[in-house]
Amino acid sequence: MKVDIDEIAEGFSKVSFNILDARRFVIEPGKKRLATYTAPASGIVFPVRGKARMTFNGVPYEMESGRFFHAGPSMTLDKEVVGESKWEFVLIHYQIPDNEKDLFPYALSHYELEPGYSPQINDMLQKLCQTCTKPGSLEGLRAKSLFFNVMDEVLTCSGNRRNDSGRGLVEQAMEYMNNHYMEQITIPKLAEQYGLGSKQFAYLFQKHARISPNEYLISQRINRAKELLCTTNFSISEISDCVGYSDPYYFSKLFKKRTGISPSTLRIYS
Repeated sequence: MKVDIDEIAEGFSKVSFNILDARRFVIEPGKKRLATYTAPASGIVFPVRGKARMTFNGVPYEMESGRFFHAGPSMTLDKEVVGESKWEFVLIHYQIPDNEKDLFPYALSHYELEPGYSPQINDMLQKLCQTCTKPGSLEGLRAKSLFFNVMDEVLTCSGNRRNDSGRGLVEQAMEYMNNHYMEQITIPKLAEQYGLGSKQFAYLFQKHARISPNEYLISQRINRAKELLCTTNFSISEISDCVGYSDPYYFSKLFKKRTGISPSTLRIYS
């Protein structure tokens, strides 16, 4: 399930909820439990070490350190420890009132985030587990405050990792265009190459490169055409083909629009 980090943050900030418990568990290798259900409250799993596989409502999740997993109440559940190591994790249960559940659908859903390894998160989880064992309203308030701090760190780190991932993808796309500008590249095909829709790809490209993918491709082609016009005896038609345009008339028109002069004029004065 693709999740919106801002919507999760908004949900937790708006609804009233109670932290029911926060506990650390250690499960032996090979342990398996099938055809069970999650608790009647919403749950969050923070893997600490080792690996496990959990399936919520038929959707599998590979659980390991550096990831965050959320499950809704009373979902079908299969779970199994994977590998030769013990699986250690922190499990938090929280509950929101029935009359507010429509305001926060994520509280009833299963999803995954990837904040990466964070010592701050681990330290706060340890304090949260300790706080939840103590009775009293003040301790309950402290538990909720710690939970907010944990979620702040999780959502911030997850958002930063997504941005870094998007930046890396755009850099790859730019490198690809640098090396393949002479081919018949289209933005939809390029987006498909990276597993994205055209609009999503264009949005990421604009965000990280401060230019649209189409404008970037055109600029690369025009710059290369300038070099060829000034350093070779290739015809306009040949240069057009060399920079990815099969129609020399269209290329000449585009070149003049971008540079203010025609290809033949540039050649005369170069």
